[in-house]
Amino acid sequence: MTRRPLAMCALALLAACAEAPDLTAIEASIAPGTPGLGAKRISASLAETPYGQAIAAATLDNPALGRANAAIRLSLAEKRAADAAFKPDLSVGIGGETRLVRSSADSTLSPFVRVSQLVYDGGAALADQTAAQARVFESRAGRIETGSSAALSAVEAHQELLSRQKLMALAQDNLRALRDIAAHIDERTARGAGSTTDRLTAESRLADAETRLADAQGNLDRAKAGYARIFGAVPASLPAARPAPALHDRDDENLRLSPRLRAIEARLRAAESDLIAAQARTNPSVELGATGRRASGGGGDLGLDLSLNYSLDTRGQRAAAIDAAQARLDGIRSERDELVRDIREALTFVRSDQRTGDARVAAARAAVASNKATVAAASEQFGIGRRSLLDLLDAQRDYVRAQEVLISAEKARFLTDYAVLALTGDILDVFSIDIAGVSP
Repeated sequence: MTRRPLAMCALALLAACAEAPDLTAIEASIAPGTPGLGAKRISASLAETPYGQAIAAATLDNPALGRANAAIRLSLAEKRAADAAFKPDLSVGIGGETRLVRSSADSTLSPFVRVSQLVYDGGAALADQTAAQARVFESRAGRIETGSSAALSAVEAHQELLSRQKLMALAQDNLRALRDIAAHIDERTARGAGSTTDRLTAESRLADAETRLADAQGNLDRAKAGYARIFGAVPASLPAARPAPALHDRDDENLRLSPRLRAIEARLRAAESDLIAAQARTNPSVELGATGRRASGGGGDLGLDLSLNYSLDTRGQRAAAIDAAQARLDGIRSERDELVRDIREALTFVRSDQRTGDARVAAARAAVASNKATVAAASEQFGIGRRSLLDLLDAQRDYVRAQEVLISAEKARFLTDYAVLALTGDILDVFSIDIAGVSP
C-alpha cells in the first residue's frame, strides 16, 4: 500500500519533465561536408594556385578567426558546466558543535564528507544542457560566418590593390599624354602657330592630371595599407587574381545553408531551451544525499537524506525569468525572420549584379575602344588643323574616364561571384580553408 503512492508520485514527477528541443537538424547543418566545412559543391582547384594559397593564409591568420575560436572554447566550457548538473557533487568540510548541559559546555569538531545527487528538477538541467549544446553549434556556425567574411575581405583587399595599381598606371599614362600635348603646343607657340589660349588650356588640363595622379597615389598607398593589414606585407608582384567558380542558382538551398542563418537557428533552439528551463524551475526539485562524519566517540556516523525543495516564488523572480526568456525568444524569432529577408534580398541583388555585370563590362570595354580611336583621330586631325586643341583634350579626358569605368566594372564583376560564395560559406571550400582544423 505504501509503494503505490510513491510510484504514483514518481510517475507524476517524470511526466512533469519538459521535453527539450531537438538539435538533430542543427547539428547536421554544421557537420563535416556542409558548406564551409569541406563541401564538394564547387571546384577547389583555386586552392592550388599562388592566389588561392595567399587568400587561405591570410584568412587563417585573421584575428577575427581567433575570436571565433575563443567563442567556441567559451561555449564548450559552458556545456561542460551544464553537463555537471547530472553528476554527483562531492564536498568535504569540518563541522563544529557546542552543547550546553546545565552549567558545562562541550564543544566538538568533526570532519565530514557529503555526496549529493540531483534526482529531479522538472527538466531544468536537461534544458540547460540542450541550450548549452545549441550555443556550441551556434559558435561553430559563427566561425564559418567569420571565416567566410575574412576570406572575402582578403579577396577584396587583393582586388582593391590591383585596381588601384591600374588606376595609378592610368593616371601616369594620362599625365604623360597631356605633357606631350603641352610640349607640342609650346612648340607651335614658339613658331607663332599656337595661341595663348591653347597654352593656358593645356596647362590647366595638365595641372588637373597632376592632381589626379596625386590622388591616385594616395589611394594606392591606402590600398597597400589595407592589403598589408590582412596579408602581412605587400609583395613585389601580386599573384594573378583568379575568378570564382560559379555556384548553382538554387537560392532556396543557398539561403538555408547560409552560415548566418545556421547560427541564428541554433541560437533560436538555445532560447527555446532557456524558456523551458525557466518554466521547469517552477517545479519542485528532489535531491538525494549522503553525509558521513566522525562521531565524537571516535566512531563513524553515516546519514542518508532525500530533500524536496519547492519555491513559492513570493518575490516573483521565477515568473519574471519566464517572461524574460519568452521575450528573448520572441526577439530572436523576429531577428531570424528579418535575417531571412536580408539574405534573400542579398542573393537577389548578387544575381542581378551577375546578370548586369557582364553587360556593363562589355559596354565599358566598347567605350574604351571607341574613345581610344577618337583620341587617335582627334590627334591626327589636330595636327593638320582640322580639330581644335579643346577637342583633343576632351577626347583624352573621355578616354581616361572610360578606362576608369572599365576598371571599376571589372572589379565589381569579379567580386560579385565571391560575394555569393561568402553568403553560403562555400568561399572557404573554394580555397580549401580548413577552419575546423584550427584548434579552438
